[in-house]
Amino acid sequence: MAEGGGRMNFDENAGLFSWVVPSLKNQRALKTLIRCCAALAASLILMVNGKTLSSMGQAGFFAAIVATMLPPYMALSLFILASITLLLGMLIGWAWGAAAMAAALSVRSQPLLAQQRQKAQSMIVPGISVAVQQQMFVFSGLFLDPRSSAVYGAFFFIGTFALGALRAFAPKLGLLSIFGSIVLDIMCSYGPSFPTAQYTIAKTFLVPTAYYIAIAVVSIILLFPESMNHVWLTGLRSGFLEPTYELLSLQSAALQSYPSDRDAWNKQVNKGNLYRRALASGTEGLIGQVALMDLEFSVGRLGPTDLKKIGKELKSFMFRAIALHSFQSFVNDMNVLDEKEASVTEASLNQGTATPRSADRYANLRKEIKEREKQHGHDLDTLIPLLADASSDLRASCDDGLKALMDWFQKCNSGRWADFFTKLNDTNVKERHEALEATLRQLEASLGTFRRTEREKLIAPFKRFFDSKTGKVLESVVKDPSREMFAARSLFMCFVFTDSLDTFAERLIRLLQLITDLDARRPKARIWAPSGFGKLWRKLTSRAPVDNDISPLMMGTSTDPANTDENLSNDEDSDDEEESDILKTARKNPDALPPRTPIGKLFVGLGGIIRFLKSHEGIFALRHAVVSVALWVPSVCSSSAWFYYENRGLWALIMAQTGLAMYAGDQIYEFVTRLSGTVMGLLVGMATWYIGAGRGNGNPYGIVIATTALCAPFIFARLNAPASQLTTWVMISVTIVFVVGYSWIDTHLPVIVNSGVGVELGWKRALLVIIGFAGAFVVMMFPHPNSARTLVRRTLGGSIAGLGHIFAEEVEAFLAEEALARRGQYEKVEFVGEDAELESISAKEKRVRKLANRVISVATRLQSIQPSLQTARFEPQLQGTWPYEQYQRLHKIQMQLLLSLVLLISAFPRLDTRWCSILVHRTPFLNPNLLSDVFSHLSILSNCLLGAHALPVALPNLRDRVVYHERHSKAPCPIRRSTVDNAGLEADSDNDESSGERARLDFAAGKVDGSSIGFEEITLEILMDEQLPAHSTAVVALSNIISLIDEMTTIVRTLCGEVSFRGYDMLQKSFLDREERAIGLGLSSKLQ
Repeated sequence: MAEGGGRMNFDENAGLFSWVVPSLKNQRALKTLIRCCAALAASLILMVNGKTLSSMGQAGFFAAIVATMLPPYMALSLFILASITLLLGMLIGWAWGAAAMAAALSVRSQPLLAQQRQKAQSMIVPGISVAVQQQMFVFSGLFLDPRSSAVYGAFFFIGTFALGALRAFAPKLGLLSIFGSIVLDIMCSYGPSFPTAQYTIAKTFLVPTAYYIAIAVVSIILLFPESMNHVWLTGLRSGFLEPTYELLSLQSAALQSYPSDRDAWNKQVNKGNLYRRALASGTEGLIGQVALMDLEFSVGRLGPTDLKKIGKELKSFMFRAIALHSFQSFVNDMNVLDEKEASVTEASLNQGTATPRSADRYANLRKEIKEREKQHGHDLDTLIPLLADASSDLRASCDDGLKALMDWFQKCNSGRWADFFTKLNDTNVKERHEALEATLRQLEASLGTFRRTEREKLIAPFKRFFDSKTGKVLESVVKDPSREMFAARSLFMCFVFTDSLDTFAERLIRLLQLITDLDARRPKARIWAPSGFGKLWRKLTSRAPVDNDISPLMMGTSTDPANTDENLSNDEDSDDEEESDILKTARKNPDALPPRTPIGKLFVGLGGIIRFLKSHEGIFALRHAVVSVALWVPSVCSSSAWFYYENRGLWALIMAQTGLAMYAGDQIYEFVTRLSGTVMGLLVGMATWYIGAGRGNGNPYGIVIATTALCAPFIFARLNAPASQLTTWVMISVTIVFVVGYSWIDTHLPVIVNSGVGVELGWKRALLVIIGFAGAFVVMMFPHPNSARTLVRRTLGGSIAGLGHIFAEEVEAFLAEEALARRGQYEKVEFVGEDAELESISAKEKRVRKLANRVISVATRLQSIQPSLQTARFEPQLQGTWPYEQYQRLHKIQMQLLLSLVLLISAFPRLDTRWCSILVHRTPFLNPNLLSDVFSHLSILSNCLLGAHALPVALPNLRDRVVYHERHSKAPCPIRRSTVDNAGLEADSDNDESSGERARLDFAAGKVDGSSIGFEEITLEILMDEQLPAHSTAVVALSNIISLIDEMTTIVRTLCGEVSFRGYDMLQKSFLDREERAIGLGLSSKLQ
C-alpha cells in the first residue's frame, strides 16, 4: 500500500513477494499496519471480555472477521462511506428478512402450531433448564411449518436474486450486497424454526459489526490520523509524479544507448511500459477520489477546490507524459519488425494467406529506406547523439520542474498541524515562492531555446542536400533520386521525440504556473470544512471497475464486453455536459419496428426483462439465488434442521454467496486461491489457538496477543500485495479468526452445541468453507458456465470498436479544422486550460477533452481485462488449448494502438488549420478511400471477435493500401486501357524507367515509409518550421496506426480463421503488377 492508503504499483510478473521490501520501507504502510492491528486487537478484546461477549452473542468473533475483511486503512471520510454502505446493506437484509418473517407468520397453521407446542411440552425433561430445552426444540425443527417455510423460501429467493443483481450491476456496492445477504441468511435460516416473531435475530451480526465500526473510526482518529486530503496528495506523489519522473528519466537513459542494441532498448521499453501503466492507474484513482475531497474536515494549505483544480490538469498531463514513451515504443517496434519480417513473410506465403507482392512490397520498401539512411549517415544510431545533445537542457529543466513539484507537494502534505499552530514566517514563504518562480522561468527559457535553436542540431546532417541560397533540394539529388535522394524516416521519428518533449514541457509549465499561484494564495495551513457531498450515488452505482481493496471478496468483472461507452468518464466537473454530435448512431432493430401502441410498449418492456434474465448479470443473479436456496433448504427440513444448526451450516451458505463469480475462469481461479488460503488459515489458526490457550480453555491475554501477532503478516500482505493476491491473504486472516473465535466462544459462552476447540473444531469449520465454495463452483459450472475466455475475446472485440470510435473522432477533428482552412481561417487556436469558463473554450479544445474521456474509457476497459487474461487459462480445456499467447499479443497491440491514438490527439492542438489541411489533403493517411478501408477493417475485426466469425475473403493489407493510394494519387491521369495492355502480364520484368520513377516516389525527401508527409518538394524552410515536428508526429502516429491494425488482422486471422478460395492469390498478384506498371509508365510519360 502506498502512503495514504493507495495500493502501490508493482510488476506482478517480478515475483510473488517482490512487494515486501518496498512496502517495509514505506513508513505510511507500517503506520497503517499498526492501526489495523490495533483495531483487530480491540475487536478480540471485546470477544474475550465476558460482558461484551454476552452482548454480542454467539457470533461475537464476527467483529474480528470484519476487521480482517475491511481494516481501517482508509481516510476517515472514505471509511465512513464504506461503513455506511456496509450497514445499509445489513439493514436492507434485516428489513427484507423481517418482512419475510411477518408474511410467514401470517400463513402459519394455528392447529399445527398447537400440536407442536403440546408435543414440545410433553418432551420436557425435569431437572434440565426449560429455556435450553426450548432452544433445542426450536433448532431441531420441531416448530417448522411447510407453509411458513415456503413463504420464507420465496422471500429468500427474491432477496438473494436482487442482491446478486445489485452486486453484478454496481460492483462498488459489493459491500452492501455481501453483508445484506449475510443478514438475510440468518433471518431466513433460523426464522422458520421459531413459532413466534423473532425480529431481532439479525443482531447476531449487527451488534458485532457496530462494535467494530466504532473501534475502527476511533483508531483512524487517534492512531496516525489521515485525511482524504493527505491521502490524495500522497497518492499524487506516489501514483502520478513519481511514475512521470521515472518516464522522463528513462528518456535520458534511452538517449545514452543506441537503437541497434535491441536487447537493451527492449528492456528500457518494458520498464517504460510498467511506468506508463502505473501512471495511468494512478491517474484514474486520483480522478476518482478528487470528488470526495469536500466530504471532510481537514487541516492543510490546500483545500478541496485547490485539489480539484490540480485534478483537472492530471488527464492532460498524463497524456503528455505517456506520449514521452512513444518514441521508444516506435523504435522498438521497428526493431521487432526487422527481426520478424522475414519469418512472418515466409510463413504467410507458405500458408497462402498473402500474395507475393502484398507480402514483400512494404518489407522491401523498408529495407531500401534503411539502407539509404545508412548510406548517408541518417540512421537512428547517428541521430540519437544529436537528439540527446539538442534536448539535454530542456530535459534537465523538466527534471528540475518535476522535482520542484514533488518537493512542494511534500511540504504541503507534511507538518500540517505544526504549520497551522506556528506563526507564519514571511522569509521562508518568500524564499519558497521565489524558488518556484526561478524553476518556472528556467523551464520557460529552456523551452524557448529548444524551439529556436536546439532543434536545428537535428537538421544539420541534412543541410548538405539543400542549396544554401534557395533552400531547395540540390539538382544533383533530384536528377538521381535512386542514389542521391536521402530518406528522412529517422529524422521524422526524432521529431516525434522533440514534439513529445515540447508538449510535455509546455504542460509542465502550465502545472507549475498553477502551483506558483496556489503557493502565493495559500501561504499557511488552515481548517477546511466540508462544502458538499457531490454526486455520490451516481459514483456508487456506476459500473466502473470496483476497487478490490474495499470489496476484497468481489470476483471477476461486470463490464459488458460489447458496450464501448459504459465506462466513459463521468466527471461532474468537466465541461462535457453538452451532447456530443460525434458519431451519433441510431441503432435499429432489423426484426421489428418501434412500438406504437400501449400493448406493444408493454411487450417491449417484458422483452427487456427477458433479456436481463438471459444476460450475464441476470444469470449471475439467478445462480446467486439458486445456490442460496439450495444451501438454505436443509435448515427448514425437520430431518436436517438440527444437523444444520449443530454444524453451523449458515457459514457454508455465506461462503457460497461470497465465493460466486460471474465467469468460469474467475470462479476456478478464485476457488483454488480461496481453498489454499483456507487451508493455510486453518493450520495457522489451530496453531494460534494452542499458542494462546495451551491445553486449557484459552487465556484471554494469550489469545489476543497470539491472534494479533500471527494475523499481522497477512493483514500487511492484504494491504500491500498486488490485487491478484488479495483474496488469498484475506482468506487466511478470516480463517484464523474463524477458528480462534469459535474455539473461544464454545469454551466461554453457554451454548447448546459445543463443537470443540482447536483441531477438533478447525476441520469442521474448514469443511463448511469448502462446502460453500464447492456449491458455488457447481452452480457456476453447470449447466453452462459463462466463459472468461468468451469475456476476453468479446472485450477485445469491443475494444477494437472503441479504438475505431476514437480514431473516427480524431479524423473528424482534423476535418473540422480543414473546413476552417477552406474558409480562410488560418490562425492557431490557443487552449485556455481546464479552469476556463465554458463559453471561452474553443470547439477544438472541447473535442480534445471529449476524446480524453473516451481514451480513458478504453484504457480502463483494457486494464480491467488483464486479470481475466490470466484466470481464463484455468478453465477446462474441453474444446482445445486456449491460445493465451495470441490474446496476450492482441491485448498488447491494442494498448500500443491506444498510445498511437493518444500521440495523434496530442499533436492535434499544436497544428493550425493550414497544417491540418496539409495533413488531410497531401498525405495518403486521410484519403477517403483509405479511411474506408481502415474503418471497414476495424469493423470486421471487431465483429469477427464478438461473434467468433471467420474473416472474409481477400481482406487487404492496409500498409499496401497506403502505398497503393500514395502512388495512385501521383498518377498524372486515369490509367488507360492501352497503358494497361502494354504493361503485359509478366510479373518480374520491371523496366528501369518504371523503377526509377518508383524510387522518385519512395525516396522523396518528404516521405515516411514511402508515404508523403504533405510536401511534394521539401525545403530547408519547411524543415525549420516550428509546426513540422507536430505534423511529423501526427504522420508517424498515423503510419503506426495502420501498421498496428495490420498486426491485429494477422492475429484475428489466426484466431478466427479466414474464408478463402483457390486462384485468388495469383489473380491479385497479376493485378498488382499491372497497376504498378501502369502508374509507373504514366508518370514517366508525364515527366518526359
